[in-house]
Amino acid sequence: KQWYQRRVAITAGDFSRLLLNLVSAKMVFFLIVVLLSSFLLGSFADEVCPSGTYIFNGECHMCPLGSYQMRPDQYACLRCPRGSYADVRGSKECKSCPTNHLTYFDSSKSYDDCVGPKLVASVDKTTSTHFAEGDFAMFGNGTGTVQALSGTWVLTDTSGEQRQVVEGELVSDVDFSTISTVQPIINNEFCYIGDGEDYVGKANFSEYLIECLNWNDVPSLPDYNPNHNYCRSSVGSTKPFCYISGDMDPRVVPCTVPKCVWDVKCKSTENGESYRGPTSETSSGWECQNWSSDYPHPHSNHQVGDHNNCRNPDNEKDVWCYTWSLFFPIWDFCSVKQCVASDDPRYEY
Repeated sequence: KQWYQRRVAITAGDFSRLLLNLVSAKMVFFLIVVLLSSFLLGSFADEVCPSGTYIFNGECHMCPLGSYQMRPDQYACLRCPRGSYADVRGSKECKSCPTNHLTYFDSSKSYDDCVGPKLVASVDKTTSTHFAEGDFAMFGNGTGTVQALSGTWVLTDTSGEQRQVVEGELVSDVDFSTISTVQPIINNEFCYIGDGEDYVGKANFSEYLIECLNWNDVPSLPDYNPNHNYCRSSVGSTKPFCYISGDMDPRVVPCTVPKCVWDVKCKSTENGESYRGPTSETSSGWECQNWSSDYPHPHSNHQVGDHNNCRNPDNEKDVWCYTWSLFFPIWDFCSVKQCVASDDPRYEY
C-alpha cells in the first residue's frame, strides 16, 4: 500500500511537470508568432499605403489635388493650408506660394490660386521677376521696361522721389541706375486693416466659397453701384463683405480677405511711415493724445484721424505722437518693432 501511494505520487508529479512544460511551450510559441507578426508588419507597413495616399475600403488611393499626406497608412488626406497648393495627385506635401502671396481658400489646387504682387523688369534679353521689396542692381546702368502684372508698385529713385506703377501699367525707358528700391503695396490691396474700410483689393469670393454678386445687382444698395463684384467694407462692418444670391433676396456675407500683419503688428520700414497699428504709448511711457484733438497740445496734424495711435505723418525718423503731458515732452517717439520676413508673416487668416 505504501508502495502504491508512492507510485501514484510520482506519477502525479510527473504529469504536473509535463502539463507545465506543455503550457510553457505554447506560450513561448505564441510569443514568437506575435513578435514575428509585429516585425513583418513593421517591415512592410510602408509598402501598404505610402505617403501621398490614403486607405479606403482596404485599398490605397492617391490624395486628390489640393491635399497631401506625409505619413503612410493613413485613412484621410490633409487640406493644403492657405498660402500653399498641391497641383498633382498623390502629393506628400504642399507647395508654398511665392513671397507675399496668399490663397483665399484652403485646398488650393494650382499656382494660379496664389494671389499677390508681381512685377517684371527687363533690359534686352535679361528679365527679373519681383514679388517683394528689392532693387534693380542686376541691370547696372541699363535702360529698359517695368510692368506691374499684379498689385501696385512703388519705384524710389536715388533722390528719394517715388513713382507708382499700377497693375497692368507698362513703363518704358526706365533708367535702372537711378532706381534705388522697388516695393509692392500690400496693405489694403491684398489684406485689410481695421474694419477694412480702406480695402481696394480684388477678392470676390465669400467665406461660403460662393462668388460675389456685382454691386449693380444689389437692389438694397442703390447709392453704391460700382461695376465690379470685389469685396468692400462700410461703416458698421468689421471686415470686407459682399452679397451673394439668396433664397429670396441677395444676402450679405463676409469675404475671405486676410488681415494685414505688417504695419499693424510691426512696421515694414525703418521710419514706420506706413505703420497703421494700435500702439498708443510713447517709448518713455506717455499716453498719446488723440490726433483729432488740440488738447493738451494744439497742432496741425488732425488729418491723421480720430484716434491716438502712433503714426509718422511728416517723415520723421520713427513713428511718434503728441503726449498727454501738460508741459514736456509735447511729443515723443514710440517703440514699434521692425517687421522681419522670417518671423512676421504678411497675412493673418
